Amino acid sequence: MSISPILSRSSRVLSRHANAPRPRLISRCTPSSSSSSTRLRSLGTSTSSGSSSSGKSSSRKYLPYALIGIPASLLIMPTLSAESPSDDQDKPAKPLSSLEASSLSSLIRSYLVYTLICTPGLVDYSPTILHSFTHSFIPGLKGLTEYIVRLTFFGQFVPGENVEECLTTMKSLHERGVASMLNYSAEADLGAAPAEEVDLEEQAREERLQEVFRALEKSGEFERSLPEKDRGATSFALKVTGLIDPPILTRASTTLLRCRPLTYSAQPISSNSPPQVPYPGTPQSTDARIVARDPSMGDGKELLSLNGVLGSMGVLHTDEGLKKGDLEELSNLWGKLKKIGQVAKDNGIVLLVDAEYTWMQPALDAYTTLLSAEFNKPPPKASVEFKSWRGPLIYGTYQSYLTRQPTHLIAALKHAEDNDYALGIKLVRGAYFDKERKKWKKEGREGADPIWADKPATDSSYNGSLNTVISTLSTQLAGPKPELALSVIFGTHNPDSCDLICDGLKQVGLATELPDGRLQLREDVQGKVGVAQLYGMKDDLTDKMAGKFVFDGRPVAIKYIAYGKLAEVMPFLGRRAIENKSLMSGDQGAAAERKRVGSEIWRRLF
Repeated sequence: MSISPILSRSSRVLSRHANAPRPRLISRCTPSSSSSSTRLRSLGTSTSSGSSSSGKSSSRKYLPYALIGIPASLLIMPTLSAESPSDDQDKPAKPLSSLEASSLSSLIRSYLVYTLICTPGLVDYSPTILHSFTHSFIPGLKGLTEYIVRLTFFGQFVPGENVEECLTTMKSLHERGVASMLNYSAEADLGAAPAEEVDLEEQAREERLQEVFRALEKSGEFERSLPEKDRGATSFALKVTGLIDPPILTRASTTLLRCRPLTYSAQPISSNSPPQVPYPGTPQSTDARIVARDPSMGDGKELLSLNGVLGSMGVLHTDEGLKKGDLEELSNLWGKLKKIGQVAKDNGIVLLVDAEYTWMQPALDAYTTLLSAEFNKPPPKASVEFKSWRGPLIYGTYQSYLTRQPTHLIAALKHAEDNDYALGIKLVRGAYFDKERKKWKKEGREGADPIWADKPATDSSYNGSLNTVISTLSTQLAGPKPELALSVIFGTHNPDSCDLICDGLKQVGLATELPDGRLQLREDVQGKVGVAQLYGMKDDLTDKMAGKFVFDGRPVAIKYIAYGKLAEVMPFLGRRAIENKSLMSGDQGAAAERKRVGSEIWRRLF
């Protein structure tokens, strides 16, 4: 199978984004095929969008209400948390929905949490509030704050402090036809650590590494407790920034951006060459000499002196490149990542590499590509292992809010094809809108920032990538090497995008609609398509996707489950609130969640 027909269409995708920032239809981005059944028709773009955040002055006006709302929860939650879940004796044959399975106390907690999220100013100020209260000199304030957070936001979005505490939730989700994607959410400081804290941070990184190994082992035990036909759906989302000093990734990314044009100039240009990918670029096979250097490549001193401006990639002369010692740290990180990949493989756990800010994404892209080439190659067809081959182990994260997305995705598909491995894709919209845009403008980088102009353009990018992925999967499965077919997890809280996924699978023949309206995935597609939402959010959409597909043991519906100790997860909760502010606003955000939960509370009480 060749994806070269997609390459010629990618420029049209970009053109439509540029000339029509509010497109109504996403482009046809379909590999050519002799069978009409493998063509994916253009699908309508989502029209729903999150509301823009209010200005700072407006937020400050409402801040007192937010501060009043937090202590108010203290008066309510102790009673609720002591209430035991309802336990009907006669359980229906059909799995309970998320609302039906929830106790009254947890429903009231959810209602309170969504009410607080709807409070203007609370989301914007939540990290500051949490940090101020937990680092206050006022006696008892830290404990009181943690107590409130544990009973409210922590209980809503984090099911446990460790994997063992998450197992009950994972089992419950599996019974409802929902898979689990674990994420150890201890946040690393993305800035440079003070000199006196370097040793402490190094110790923390080692502890995070050991927790990753432990989580993969425990997840493997959970998988092995399931019937054999149900295994292979549990996954783990890895934050690489927790395993190395993040500024090293930033410096490595800058050097990668300066080096890649040298690689381009040495390559012959052909009609099959992928289009140039906008900032932050796309990985190259030669990236290993920076992020995974071995002694046979030399000491790499020439890389330390590489500097200069690269306007087309947003690189300034003042951007710091690699420093002495960075190459050794990057090489050590590569060794850790390979070991993580092997432990994931041994335990049958899919490993997803989380995305980060664009200024460190080139290095993360390079590691993801190297891991994919290492672990996503199928065993020889004549081997016993080939019979149990289920597709890629390593998934990269593809952020549709970046203008590079259409061409970056195509380049990744081509690299996988050229190097005989199966591509794992986690497709998301993205979360760093405001910070990326502000940083680009503040630092005076050349050209437009790397983010699409508005949310409709991001929706169009997401849905266009959705089309590309589904149509390419169809073509690959029909080709001479179906074992190299991609696998995908669509991360979305948007009901329209979920409908597009279902329609797309039907249109290319990857799924068949049954008389009762459910979809039956083709046997060779089972386990290759998933749709994920964050734990504690959009449970109705997760229920919808779980009920839409015939359960074959490998769920299509997935929950992204964050876990960690309360003190570790506090920064995560604050950062998540800001990153996902658009998810919590608009017609389908927190207000809709509150209404849905409130209706269930009313039904039970009255």
